[in-house]
Amino acid sequence: MIIKGLLALTVLSSVFLGLFLYTPLPEGISNPGKTQVVMAFMQLFTSVTKIRELLGYGSLAQDIRTYQEPLGEGSLSSASYGDVDVKRDKLAGVHVIIYRPLPARQKAPATIYFHGGAFVIGSGTFYDQHCYEYAKRSGTVVFCVDYRLAPDHPFPAAIHDSLDVTRYVLGHGDRFGVDVRKVGVAGDSAGGNLAAAVSLKLSKEKSNLPPLIFQVLHEPAMQAFNMRLPSFIDNDLPILTTRTLISFYALYLGFDGKNVDNVTKIISENRHLSPQLYQSKYAEYVDSKLLPEKFRKSKKFPGKIKGSYSEKVFNKIKQVITNPLFSPLMSDDLSGVPPAFVHVAEFDVVRDDGLLFARRLKDAGVKTQLHFSHGGFHLDYYLGAPGLLRTDASQKVMNETFIFIKEISRR
Repeated sequence: MIIKGLLALTVLSSVFLGLFLYTPLPEGISNPGKTQVVMAFMQLFTSVTKIRELLGYGSLAQDIRTYQEPLGEGSLSSASYGDVDVKRDKLAGVHVIIYRPLPARQKAPATIYFHGGAFVIGSGTFYDQHCYEYAKRSGTVVFCVDYRLAPDHPFPAAIHDSLDVTRYVLGHGDRFGVDVRKVGVAGDSAGGNLAAAVSLKLSKEKSNLPPLIFQVLHEPAMQAFNMRLPSFIDNDLPILTTRTLISFYALYLGFDGKNVDNVTKIISENRHLSPQLYQSKYAEYVDSKLLPEKFRKSKKFPGKIKGSYSEKVFNKIKQVITNPLFSPLMSDDLSGVPPAFVHVAEFDVVRDDGLLFARRLKDAGVKTQLHFSHGGFHLDYYLGAPGLLRTDASQKVMNETFIFIKEISRR
């Protein structure tokens, strides 16, 4: 009787847990079985943060420091593999991890990589496996930049660190056996933003440094101007919800403490900018009319705007929100930046950011390869995930990424 009772309890608990962690997936998502497992992990994490909030620890955004890792610390499992030389260093005062494929070449091309995490989480340690594979499969020396994170280091700390490391590699690449004429940048999510901003800034500078030869942007988060684009409304999956993204943007913009949740709501309803700014040229850069026709309208109801424009929030962010180093999409001139590989995923919350930026690049005459990942979702490109959880869509895009890098690096 006791065994039957325990068995029944186990079955019921499993069913309850399965229902609790289940995420309705959009039709057409890549490898739904694998994807459901990934979403379940994120759903569990979200549930834990909500329980912490109920216990008085604050929301995820308020308590974000609990989830941050120390920069420049932590074990690197890839260092034991033997086919890539892995070591930590500090360049221009910024923590980096350097991955050099073996046998080492005297003059190797290089990729400077900026990790994702919405400017507030993520680290070189967390991206160890990802950058190890990036180096091995691209045949480039990878410099993974452990840039400073908000809220302790809001904008422009991350982009300053990213620029400092990039300039250092371009100016001192010989020290690492790097051919400085064959250096590019890459990044994912927030890191894609940083890679684009670095490319833009250096392309406009007058210096003796050699130019970057490529930029690879994986599912980049490119702006916080218009947070009601269709992908923000339709693709609200646990892997990265619109609310989480906006709350992290709020931290990066300099908000902190209990006020973050209120600011998140204001930004999510596009009440963070003045009416005049919404009538400016910048609004045209993020107009859904510039998207492919099938994505111009959201499939879900966006929800009513329940308040009015917040002058207080606008006054705090007005010098940042249209700064191209914060949002490369806000740049008036994207010409002259290096050739780009832009990866967007069909069911990603920042899908439209990538589509808009790819169009702007093409309109500016920049050689741009747009990879639209059918069935893809945010973070599916992450090479630190177990092989069994990597989807067909993610494997396809990463294969194309490394072909793109290798072809440019051979020229």
